[in-house]
Order: sequence, then structure tokens, then C-alpha cells
Amino acid sequence: MGWLNKIGQLLGAKAPVQGERAASALAPDPAPEPTMDDWQALCMALGQALALDDRDELWGEVRQAIELPAQYLDRFADELVNRGMDEPAHVTPWLALVEGLQRRSQNVELDWKLTMDDAIWALQQLRTVQQRGLDLQALAGSRALNHEALQEAGDYLRRQGLALVSIDIDSDSYPLSVLEASAVAPLQALAAQVGGKLLPLHN
Repeated sequence: MGWLNKIGQLLGAKAPVQGERAASALAPDPAPEPTMDDWQALCMALGQALALDDRDELWGEVRQAIELPAQYLDRFADELVNRGMDEPAHVTPWLALVEGLQRRSQNVELDWKLTMDDAIWALQQLRTVQQRGLDLQALAGSRALNHEALQEAGDYLRRQGLALVSIDIDSDSYPLSVLEASAVAPLQALAAQVGGKLLPLHN
């Protein structure tokens, strides 16, 4: 199944009936291993949502991380050393996706200990925010800290029809992207297919 069909299947899938849900809860099936089509669908859909003109190249980087992790590590060694990734076994396609978005200024990573000023500065680095000409100084007077600061920033972006999301990497940092609000649910479904999470940040 191609990645376009995969997206259509996810968006058009019917919810299971109550009996099926109950049976599934009693005897859950193990999650299937993500396929190349799953990864490609996520990369292309995320690239489209972020208006990347090189989403094929983004997918190529993620595919290389899956198929040739040693080559991927050698290619991006200077960047990956900051994550402690110095062996091919450390390479994952999910981290390759995050790194690829950061390389394209469509994701920025913040430590969990942050102020609103930190959040404003970080979000101003994102192409989506720059292209929209968003004035984030409306948040400058806030004394919110850490997760609460990001939730407050997320609330502000929601009023502009946008969503602040963290691409969960199971760490104490927030890899942040800004998307059209309508793109979040489809992307969450695609992320779940590969075992990943996109977490919206708002109250």
C-alpha cells in the first residue's frame, strides 16, 4: 500500500463497533511493526503540513536511518553527537525525523525548564511563525514557566488557527513545531502507526 493510500485509509477508517472494542480489550493484538509505507506517509504528510519544499529529501533521510543507520550516522555525525548518538544502534527513524525538521527550521528543541521569554525566542526561529508574521510579543508579560508557559503559548496560537505540538522523544525536552490546527489529528494518527506521539500543547 502506498503512502497516499495509507493516509486515506487512516482518515477514512470506521470506528469499531462496541463488541469489537470489547473483544480487542480482552485480547489486544500486538502492534504491528511499522512499514516503509507508514514512515513515508508520516514524512510526506508532515512535510506537506509544514510546507517543506524538500519533503522527498526529508523522507530520504529517515529512510536512510532505517536502512543504512551507519551511513546516516556518518552523514550527520556532528549534529548527532549532541544526542549521544555515536553508534549505528543509537539511530532511530523517529529521531531522524526530528533532526530533519530541526535542520529545516521547522522544529526547535527547548529544555523543560523554561520561561515565556525562552518560548517566544524559540518559536520565533520556526519558519511557520516567521512566514505568518506572528507577533509573539503579546506573550512577553507572562510569568508562566515550563509546561505552563508552552500551554499558554499554545492557547495564543490556537486563536490564530494554529497548534503548538511537541514531537515526543521520551526526554526532558520539548521538540516544538507549529502546524495548522486542522493538521494535528491526521498527523497524530500517522505518528501512532510508527509508534510515535505528537502532543498538542494548550490548556
